[in-house]
This record gives sequence, C-alpha cells and structure tokens, in this order.
Amino acid sequence: MLAAGLLVAVALSALLLQDSRYFWYGDTPAAYFGWWYHLGDLVRHGHWSTIDPHAWKSGNFAAEGQWGLWSPLTIAIGVAATVVPNALVLTTVVKIALAVVGALGVFRLIRSYDAPPPVAFVAAVAVPMGGMTQYLDLPSWVAAETIWALLPWVWWALRRTMLLGANPLPVLLLGYLEVSVGYVFGTIMLVVVLVACLLDCLLARDRAAFLRVLVSGALLGLVAVTVYLPGVLTSSVTSRSTAYFTFGGKFTTEPLAVFASLLPTAALSEGTSHVEPYLYVVWLLPVVLWLDWRRARAGWRPLAGLLAVLVISLAVVDGPSQVGPLRWPVRMEPFLVEAVVVALAVCWSRFGLRRPSRRRLGWSLGWVAASGTLALVRAPSHWDAHLVGAFLVGGGLTAVWWLVREGQGNRAAACAAAVTLVALGVQHAFYPTLPSPQRHAPTSVASYREPLSAAVGDVMVVGEADLLLRSQPTFEGDLLLGSAWYLNPHPVQSTYTAINFDAYKQRYCTYYQGDTCPELLKTLFTRQPTTGEKRVDLLSVSTLVLVRSSFPSHTLLRPPQGWRVAATTPNTVLWVRRQPLPGAGAVAWSSPGTSVAQVDATTGGTSFRVTGVPATGGTVVLSLLAWPGYSTDVGTLADPVDGYLVTVRLPPGSRGTVVHVDFHPPGWHLELGAWALGLLAGAGWSLWSAVGRRRRSRNVSDPRLVA
Repeated sequence: MLAAGLLVAVALSALLLQDSRYFWYGDTPAAYFGWWYHLGDLVRHGHWSTIDPHAWKSGNFAAEGQWGLWSPLTIAIGVAATVVPNALVLTTVVKIALAVVGALGVFRLIRSYDAPPPVAFVAAVAVPMGGMTQYLDLPSWVAAETIWALLPWVWWALRRTMLLGANPLPVLLLGYLEVSVGYVFGTIMLVVVLVACLLDCLLARDRAAFLRVLVSGALLGLVAVTVYLPGVLTSSVTSRSTAYFTFGGKFTTEPLAVFASLLPTAALSEGTSHVEPYLYVVWLLPVVLWLDWRRARAGWRPLAGLLAVLVISLAVVDGPSQVGPLRWPVRMEPFLVEAVVVALAVCWSRFGLRRPSRRRLGWSLGWVAASGTLALVRAPSHWDAHLVGAFLVGGGLTAVWWLVREGQGNRAAACAAAVTLVALGVQHAFYPTLPSPQRHAPTSVASYREPLSAAVGDVMVVGEADLLLRSQPTFEGDLLLGSAWYLNPHPVQSTYTAINFDAYKQRYCTYYQGDTCPELLKTLFTRQPTTGEKRVDLLSVSTLVLVRSSFPSHTLLRPPQGWRVAATTPNTVLWVRRQPLPGAGAVAWSSPGTSVAQVDATTGGTSFRVTGVPATGGTVVLSLLAWPGYSTDVGTLADPVDGYLVTVRLPPGSRGTVVHVDFHPPGWHLELGAWALGLLAGAGWSLWSAVGRRRRSRNVSDPRLVA
C-alpha cells in the first residue's frame, strides 16, 4: 500500500518536469482557488456565510454547492490557501495528495474483497492514470478529483460496517466528506455504491447488514439535504435548466469507444483542434479473458454489488449528454476507471487462471489490435501514437501473461505497474497539450492584490477578459478573471459561477467565468423603465474596469458625466464615479413620496428606516440580487424590478418603522435540522456501537476472539 502511494506521488510529480503548471489550468485558478481562499478567509475571521451580495450572480454560496460550505476538508484547504504564499505550490500539493488518497482507497477496497496485496498494488497504481483524471480532473476540475478520491474509502468503510458490523463512524465521517464537497456527481456515485451494498445484503439474506447500510445511507442523505436542497429550491431563477434529455454533443461517447479504452491513446474524436485521450481506462482490460468462466459463473454472487457499480458506471458514461442540469457523461469516466479496475482485480484474484493458455493471450492481443484499428479510424492523424500505444499494451500483456504462467505473481505485479507508468509517459509524450485553457494566473498570492489600486466601491469588469488572458504568455498585473478577484481587496461582482442568475445574465450578457460582452457598457447606462434610474446606479457600482481590447480608444477615454478615468494600464481603463455609491445592499430607489434612511447593509441582508410613505404605500428597490430566500418583516416582497432586483412593497402607515430584509437559503430551517439530526444520530449510533462492542469484548473469555 505504501509502495503504491509513493509510486503514484512520484509519477504525478514527474509531470511537472514537462509543465510546471500542470495542476494550474482551467477552473482551478479561475474558480476553485478563489473559492478556497475566500471561504478560508471568511472562516478565519468568523464570518462564515451562505451569501455574498457584492458578488451578485456568483454570490449564492449555498446554491452553488461547490463552495463546500459544510465541508471540513474544503474549509481546511481554504484556510491553508490564506496562509501559504504560493498558490501553485499549495494547489499542486493538494492535487497530488488527493490522487494518492484515491489510490490508497482503491487498495483498501480491493483488500476488503480478500484480494492479495500485489493485485491491490497494481490496481492502486492504475486508477489515477485514467484519461479523464489525467487531462481534466487533475489539471482543472479539482472538485471532481476530490469526490473520486474519497469514494473508494467510503465504499471500503461501508463494507466494513456491512460485513463485520464494525463501528459506523468511519463510513459516516468519510461519507460526510464525500457529500459535503458539494459536487453532485460524487453523491450520485455514493447512492450507486449504497444500492450495490444493499444488493449484496439481499443476495446474502443478511437483514442486519441490510439495515446497517440503509441507516448509513439515510444519515448521509440528511447531509445531502443540507448541501443540495438550496440549489434545488433556487434553480427556478438560475441558468441551470432541468428540462433537457439529450444525446450526443460534448463529452459523450459510444460503446465502441469504450471497447477501445485499453489504449492510453484512446480519444473521443478528431472534431476539435486537439485530441485528448479522455477514454483511456486501463491497459490491463484484456486480462478479463484470462478468467476461469466456470468458476466465475459459480462464484459471482458475492461480487454482485461490485458488478452492479461497474454496469451502472458504464451506462452513465455511455448515456445521455444531458439529463436536466446534469450534463457531459464522460466526466464520470474516473468512476468507471475505479469500477473497472476494482472489478478486474477482484475477479482476477478469485477466478484468474494460474496458467492462461496461448489461445487466451491471442484473444487478448486480438482485442488490442481491434482497439488500435478503431483508434486509427477515429483519429487517423495520430497514427503514430496509436501504433506505439498498441505495441506497448500488447507487449505489456505478453510479459504479464508469461510471468503469471511461470508463477511469478510478485514480478507480474511489478511488471504491470511499470507498464502503467510507461503508458502514462506515452500519453503525455503524444498529447502534451491539455484541453483546459491556461489563463496565466499569478502564482504568488500577493500578486492578486495589485490590480484595481485606484478602484472605489463595488467593481464590475466589462469586456472579454478571458480571451485576452488566454492570449498573454504571462500575468501583466492589471487584470484577473473569475474567482481570482476574491483575492483582491476590492469587492468585484465579475466572479465565477456555475449556476448564474438567469435574468441578470440575460440583461448583462455575463458568462460563467465573469466575462461579459462589450455591449454591456451601453446597457449599464440605459434607464430602467420602472424606476427611471440608470442600471449602473441600480447595481450600485462605483468602478468599471474596461478591457482595452474590447473597445475603441475613443470610447475608453470618454467616460459619461459623473465618471472619470482613474487609471490606465496596458490591458484596462478604470472608470470611477466622482461620487461613489455605497455598494451592494444599498437602497437604490424609492417610489415617489417614499423616503428611507439607510440603517445597515450586511452580508445577511439590509435594514433601513422608513421616514416617509404615501397613504397608498410605497416601493423600495435594493441593490441586491433577488435570490429565493430573501424576506422582509415589514410589508411584502414584490416582483423584482428589472427581473433581478430585490423590491419591497411597504404598507401604509409604516413610517418610522425599521425594515429588515434578510437572507436565508430557501428551506433553511429544514436544512439546518437535517444537518443537526444527521450528525447527532450518527454520533449516537457510533457511540452505541462502541459501547456495545466493549461490552461484548468483556464477555469473551478467549483473548484471540477479542483481537
């Protein structure tokens, strides 16, 4: 187990020799690191919150999910991000550590099926080398890597509780970590594992084990309510549609492509400028042809749950491109790799032939040849990569087959691990370009504080910043993207979101990573019909960061009346109000005859005193995005002005009252109750189990039974 962990760590560290920023691509600097930093900074200062009004479309942390508000692991990483001065170093260490955690979890899971250590060693080394893990999760999608790394540990702990009646504390703690990451695909796979274990219990007719699994799932389900219900109840205003059920498109595949997934060069298609080996699962896949199928037919029942996970994972990866808000099934390929490798290792340990025949080897090599032919048809321009991949896999299978026939099990394991690492080298030699964009984000945390030195109040970026940053070879020190703005001392609303507020998005043409179309500048200075106010005033924005490449020079240096050019840089021009506004949460407009005095604007809401209101009542508009969950203790909430601004309808006679407009995620009391019940019930069950085990051990006279 130790050897597997060290080998994985060394192999992934070696990737830095080719690209020192291998773990710093795509959404890692644009989304996750900023989320980590901001969450860690909030926790360090005792300001844990479910919303940030100043971030607008990106500020609903509870609905976003991936912030990991309830995750001790994410919070710990976030706190570390506020302390470690180099973002790249921290991110690299975290990602390699997660990969090692995943490998070790697979080792323990396979050992729980009584497979020998050499077999578990080979599997543990192979699992982090899957195509999607190498080319998307490790460089970019760190939340996906996290849930992938934790799942085998949860599965292992669940089997301990199921089969041995062990204390449920490990499975509840590990399951809590899995769910609280907030990346829903991990919870989906956890449900699949729970169903698989229930199937094992049914086939074994073990009612007690069935009950233990069921209770474990119920307690983790309570945590899932806390983590995901805010997003579900907020979905009506977001851009995350729940109506689609489609096939084909981005990150989809078909059965033949999965058939060829034993080649480290297996690719989706040649329809893009780069061909990435997303579909690579494991080169040892043809070993399934070396099994004794008579013994397998007779002894498959204890492995029914494992095989169910394999079948379901394959169906998901090869399934619809979108089901409601869930899309891109190939993103689940790392779980398919886990399922295939674990199933292959366990089946080999139980049903593998001691001396597989030459005919079996021939079938295996025929599979390799067919896979190479298919890969060549799908991506003919990479014929050299497919040729090398096919020869590598064919040679590796032949070497392992010979060692197995000679009874050299340990040497066969060492040979298999070596070929796995060579396959990794082949992948990155032929496919050195990662698909996620390199935006050249700074690695020094201090560098994030440099931009916007002349900014005042709330800030909004206007223009195509993403395109500009991708084209620059280095960080120029004047423009950031997405959640990187959280490391800047100024409140910037152009941050990253995976959900978006649809009305706001449509009005201001904002994209997920904080980019906007250049037409936004004109839109900001149009007047909203209901209030007659400029939209930039309703947003309470006091600084506009204009991306130079998106505008002609004469526009950049001619700000509207009431604004001035505060700073110019090679990439940006800053417009700042001559009289700054208070920022998000402020009272943006009140109807004729209605007057208010600002009392307080905090993260959780806004309070104001009504100093005047007509006999028919009045209306107050706040610079707040109208997320579901806002409420007022005086009057009612009216339809949002412009489709996205919190609007309060004041009743007659409310003069002199203080109005509190507060935010709690929709279903907040249910979510808190579910979280508390899950933790308390889990702690109680774990304590009861520990006490019961201690009592039973005292009543056992044979010390060997106690051990």
